[in-house]
Amino acid sequence: MGCHPARPRHTGPPARRRHIKVNPHRSVVGKVKTVSAKREGRRWYVVLTAEQHQPEPLPTTGSVVGIDLGIASFLTDSNGAFVPNPRHGRRAAARLLAAQQALSRFPRVRRDKRTANHRRAVEKVTELHRKVRRQRLDHAHKTALGLVRAHDFIAHEDLRIRSMVKAPPRNPTPKHRADSCPTGPPRRPVSTARSTMPDGGCSSRSSPARLKAPVGK
Repeated sequence: MGCHPARPRHTGPPARRRHIKVNPHRSVVGKVKTVSAKREGRRWYVVLTAEQHQPEPLPTTGSVVGIDLGIASFLTDSNGAFVPNPRHGRRAAARLLAAQQALSRFPRVRRDKRTANHRRAVEKVTELHRKVRRQRLDHAHKTALGLVRAHDFIAHEDLRIRSMVKAPPRNPTPKHRADSCPTGPPRRPVSTARSTMPDGGCSSRSSPARLKAPVGK
């Protein structure tokens, strides 16, 4: 086991407590158990964990649906409906390119050696990446929430993206509400074996269907 030197104790006067204004995302329901602070660039976020009673289950709709995530369309369901891909990264490509070109003019130095203009260029690129990431997550959450409220049973493809392509997928997998909320509808992953056949793999074939090129290429 390694030995770590003890940190020096704070011998100065105790820090004064004060109230800090925050912009609440939504009202807190239940008893707050933990509070943590998170920093992203110049922004700070307060994450609260609350304990509440068992929520009321969602009303039944009697609907069953299967979903398939894609590249051209964000999502396709078994009823033939399509959810278009918002392409947030493509929309911000021009601004991100200009910001990265401006950042590339500065030499690579330590953080404490950067000039004020260098720090502003770094913050500009970071802010653009953060905006695209939050837009993708927001779109995925809203799409999943709409599916949970509209259907009682949801089946999705048990797809292993990392085994098919080297690069990570452009679209984040919608975080299903049923994973963390017991009131959501049940979901079942469907195997991808023989799923590319026209008849869904029901008839007998001598060899399974194979993809000619990796998805996304």
